[in-house]
Amino acid sequence: MSQSRIFPFRRVSVDHMVRGVSRIWWQLERTFNDPGPYTFQLQFGRSGIRDSFDWQDVGDPVENTYYAADPNWRDGGYALVTHYRVKLTTPTETYVSQAANCFGELTERDWLLSREIIRKEKLRHRLVSAPGYLAKPLRYGTPCRTCRDQLTQEVTDSFCPVCGGTGFEIGFHPILPLQCWDLSPQVIEEDIDSQLKGQTRENAYVNARVLGFPALNKGDYWINGDSDERWVVKSLQIVAAVRNVPIVYQVKLGLLPFSDQIYALEIGGEPPARQGPVLPVEGCGAVIVDHDYGGDDNLIYTQSDGCPISGANIYVFNQAAFDTAGVTIDRSLAVAATSTRVNGRWNQSLKLDPGNYTLLYEKLGDFGPDTKALVVLDPAASLPTQVAAPVKPPPRKIFRPKTDNGFFDI
Repeated sequence: MSQSRIFPFRRVSVDHMVRGVSRIWWQLERTFNDPGPYTFQLQFGRSGIRDSFDWQDVGDPVENTYYAADPNWRDGGYALVTHYRVKLTTPTETYVSQAANCFGELTERDWLLSREIIRKEKLRHRLVSAPGYLAKPLRYGTPCRTCRDQLTQEVTDSFCPVCGGTGFEIGFHPILPLQCWDLSPQVIEEDIDSQLKGQTRENAYVNARVLGFPALNKGDYWINGDSDERWVVKSLQIVAAVRNVPIVYQVKLGLLPFSDQIYALEIGGEPPARQGPVLPVEGCGAVIVDHDYGGDDNLIYTQSDGCPISGANIYVFNQAAFDTAGVTIDRSLAVAATSTRVNGRWNQSLKLDPGNYTLLYEKLGDFGPDTKALVVLDPAASLPTQVAAPVKPPPRKIFRPKTDNGFFDI
């Protein structure tokens, strides 16, 4: 089932088969009245986060229909991590649905019952839960070229500045804020080993009750919004489900030491002066461009009130091509592209040739498209011209004839 209603999608349903055709259909709100035609594009991802980076198109777009099929085999382990979402494009706007998991298909009555359970859980969270952030590491994508062993592909540096020890470039999906967790008191275990170690202390852990949306996985991280303590998901238990569809999890969280690399992860609010991760570089141009090109945070993506936008796409177009195409420009014509992380900063540095470009920012269904002009300067031309120092002529030697007594005749 999908998490919550996001206009204009009322519901997205998935009838899943591991090795077969998965059927996905959707409903729109009755009050939706955009002019047609309606073009729908089915997409799949593995994180369960609506704004993650791993969404990919499934098949061709369909028009004026409410059903699509995915014939591909997606999952290969013990966990159902595949999620689906639907992108709707009308002549006036683009909309994106919530992510829908593959745990089961609910009838209308069961779906409404599940929504009521979720609503009451959220009311309870307002009174007893601690605010925080959910960080899901990338488990698929472009392998990190900095810390991966070239032969075995194992991660050789858990403090890698590019991937944060995840093994994949970018490292983490966009941080999900306001993820409230009902925490139990901490359990701290200490012991004294008189023969070997002396006094030892195990990592503190807590049990947390949390909604099952988005789907959690072992190894995900939770950041306490009050204390900045960072916890890792050690085990999961489903405590509430409707016809095998998880609604509420009981999670065991282990406290990570303050020396762990996860404390370097940006979660929002960091000033530009703070040293961030080293960005992976994409492209083959002569000039490296990122969000700091032209000044600190000069090219980040923010709302009108200055709040950063994470999970947005950034497309780079040649200015002449963009001006010719107008508002109907094809995104596939972009010479480079990246996305935004927390604080609206870029996930990759782009190598571009000197010239005039137009940056197109958009987060489907929420923000944009917005544009910004970019002038990439030739690094050689931007250096100040050095004027050669004048060459001084060598001093003249004056020869005087000697007198008979051996001295110069002055």
